[in-house]
Amino acid sequence: MSNTLSYMIQINSNVDKAAASFNKFSNGVQKEIGKIQKKLNSVSMESFINNVKSAAEGIASMNDPGMKLSTSMYDLQAITGVTGDKLKEIEGYARQNAKTFGGKAADSAESYKLILSKLSPEIAKVPKALKLMGKEASVTSKLMGGDTVAATNVLTTAMNQYQVSLADPIKAAKEMAKMNNVMAASAKEGSAELPQIAQALEQSGLAAKTANVSFEETNAFIQVLDKNGKQGAEGGIALRNVMATLAQGRFLPKDTKAELAAAGVNINKLTDNSISLAERLKPLKSIMNDQALITKLFGKENNSAAIAMISSIDEAERLTQAVSGTNTAYEQAAIIMESPEEKNKRLQAQIDDFKISLFNGTNGWLGYANVISSTASDLSGLVPIMQGAGKVFSFMTSATKMQALWTSIVTGATSLWTGAQTAFNIVMAMNPIVFIVAGVIALIAVIAVVVSKTEGWGNAWKHTINGAKLLFMAYVQTVKANFNLMVNGFMIGINKIQIAWYKFKNAIGLGNKADNNAQIAQLNAQVETRKKSIKDGYKKAGNTALEAAGEFKAAYDSVKWKKEKKTDEGISDPSIPGASKTPPALGGGGGNGSGKKSNEAVATGGTKHNYITIKIEELIGLKADNVSGGKDTAKQAGEGVADELLRTLAMAASATG
Repeated sequence: MSNTLSYMIQINSNVDKAAASFNKFSNGVQKEIGKIQKKLNSVSMESFINNVKSAAEGIASMNDPGMKLSTSMYDLQAITGVTGDKLKEIEGYARQNAKTFGGKAADSAESYKLILSKLSPEIAKVPKALKLMGKEASVTSKLMGGDTVAATNVLTTAMNQYQVSLADPIKAAKEMAKMNNVMAASAKEGSAELPQIAQALEQSGLAAKTANVSFEETNAFIQVLDKNGKQGAEGGIALRNVMATLAQGRFLPKDTKAELAAAGVNINKLTDNSISLAERLKPLKSIMNDQALITKLFGKENNSAAIAMISSIDEAERLTQAVSGTNTAYEQAAIIMESPEEKNKRLQAQIDDFKISLFNGTNGWLGYANVISSTASDLSGLVPIMQGAGKVFSFMTSATKMQALWTSIVTGATSLWTGAQTAFNIVMAMNPIVFIVAGVIALIAVIAVVVSKTEGWGNAWKHTINGAKLLFMAYVQTVKANFNLMVNGFMIGINKIQIAWYKFKNAIGLGNKADNNAQIAQLNAQVETRKKSIKDGYKKAGNTALEAAGEFKAAYDSVKWKKEKKTDEGISDPSIPGASKTPPALGGGGGNGSGKKSNEAVATGGTKHNYITIKIEELIGLKADNVSGGKDTAKQAGEGVADELLRTLAMAASATG
């Protein structure tokens, strides 16, 4: 018969020691958290929100020049079909033009687009020609208050009305430069400004070109008519009608021809396209005072314009000479660009060019800055709510709550298993670190009672460990799901904005409708994928939590209370040391002089050599602890368990930061 007895020792006395150590630990944690909280409170929430908004607005400002230029270049590509290196070359010219004249690179690109639309998209195949024409538009814009679009319209109108050949784009660009200087000089010498000159050219330019009237002389007569009250389009119509009358020549009414011949007017000279318009009009000076004949010749609608032109022939010739071969546009632009405002514009253009480089360097990702700015502002407004959530989390894991949990478990240890499901529901709403500590405490407090009073403990233990692991997995999966919700929720917002943009493009007829719809379909698919990802994340966490609940329930179902049974000799199964049963008398015994030992004798080793082994299985970080010995075994067991508990608490402290 073996002389070794095995006993389970209840070590409630060591729980008190662990409780004291835990109180010290929790107080230290609470103190440090308090320090951190004071530092956090020193930061103004309003200041934080403003900083978020300012940063987002700063990024949006960095994005703006690049975004606008990029948009213009895509439009230019759509108009011309030019791609690759030539498109990059044009973009480079637009940026350089902005730095030279001060302004936005996007405006230079818009000027290019207008030139191509008004003249010919084929010019884009010769980027240098487009650069030269864009330069002329920028020069003219300085004379028109910085209005690049209006300046481009003036130049392209002149080019189109005079049917400048575009077969050689470089040569055409030089002709544009000549016209630019002529119109600038005309505006300087006369009363009609550039917008009025353009309006007049729209009505008379083609007729003047057909009649072989030079661009310089046409401008001269536009100024003459403007000074005599025929301004803008009205002057252009008057000039066109007078030239049309002169061109009739032999087809004039017989009586009119007869009257002109009688006055000494040579009809053939009126129609001679080899001479200037002024020379053609000079023969009519002799009839200028004959109102009836002038009205008969030009009609009552145009007689005043004809008289103004005939009477101002000398001035027209002077103006023609004055506007020829000048650099007036460049000279005037150079003077204007010396102003402080213009210098600031060029400085700003340099800065904007740097921003464009950043935009291009990020491959356009900076383009989402405006969306991010708005979203950041919205999210920063939620900071107070997030801070409140942080306080709730802090409250749930505070030392006070931990202490309350400790006390309730220790005082109600023996009833823990009967309320397993309720306890699990509470734990599910808390940080898993709390569950670990609670589980260890409960284990120490009730292990003796549970093991001695129940059966099926092994299965219960296995299910408990599995449940704890699953609970941790559910917690991690929930954190991941929350993060996934934040990221994908944000990206869904971005997708929705993009979808709205493509729908807007369809509504206004911008871009290819089929391509827009394809983009919308692709974005909708992305939204659905993100929604599914969010849903699956929470579903996975929920399923894991249900599995954990099942393990805890299985643990509960595995434990059965033992029924004390009688042996054949009528002797009851021995109770555990420390139980409330009345022990037999010390020294009592049978005929051979042997008897049962008292609880105290067993606990202290008695007179018989006994070995007591206590083994605490691993529970999420609590390692197995085996204690064997004789007289001091109980004390060693308690100290070992307390040490293991303190180590676990230290791990909890480290895990919670």
